Amino acid sequence: MTDFLLALEEAVASRDATLLDELFRRVEDRSVRSEEALQALARGVERVRARFRQNQSSIPELLLSIDVFRKGLRGVMARAPQGSSPDQGDGIVIGVVEGDTHDMGKNIVAAVLEAAGYRIYDLGRDVSRDSFLTALSEKGASLLALSTMMSTPLEKMREIIEWTRRLHPRVKILVGGAPLDEQVAKAIGADGYAESALTAPEEAARLLVRPVAAEKAVALPKAP
Repeated sequence: MTDFLLALEEAVASRDATLLDELFRRVEDRSVRSEEALQALARGVERVRARFRQNQSSIPELLLSIDVFRKGLRGVMARAPQGSSPDQGDGIVIGVVEGDTHDMGKNIVAAVLEAAGYRIYDLGRDVSRDSFLTALSEKGASLLALSTMMSTPLEKMREIIEWTRRLHPRVKILVGGAPLDEQVAKAIGADGYAESALTAPEEAARLLVRPVAAEKAVALPKAP
């Protein structure tokens, strides 16, 4: 099993879907330890993330590794004992705020968070306040991740945060996107800010492991 786990990690790190298929063919007749397999797959993505930080790999290579990770996750779940599935830890509801249809950045963040071991509930783009709140109620997620690449939806983002505070006070809120920085994130009442997909897993872990008190939201300044 140790060799199998190391090979799973290598398949993801090297973006080798063919190797992954071969590995799962070899274990058709024996059980796969779901948690250990998931950890091995995640380690493969983490190796690519580390190389990216050192400018030794690219975003396309990272996304290809995540594709192999997702394929591996499906393989693990298909071979898990009936009635069980890998524990992917805390759930995250993620989406682009209403008024914005730019979702490439959100898609990358969602994929990286999934590879880091979180259960992802991706609501897509141009998502309304009520859709976010309904998903939080139905999924029991621990964190809400809001994205926008435009400045005009920021007021809607602040409104979503306010309603989340009222209805789901234990949920932590992470924001990101082009018009945001740490100062704006605090101004609209978020718990944390992710500058990029690479920092999102660390910021999510910080919020969920060591909760911080959110600052009260303030009104955004009017555009001149």
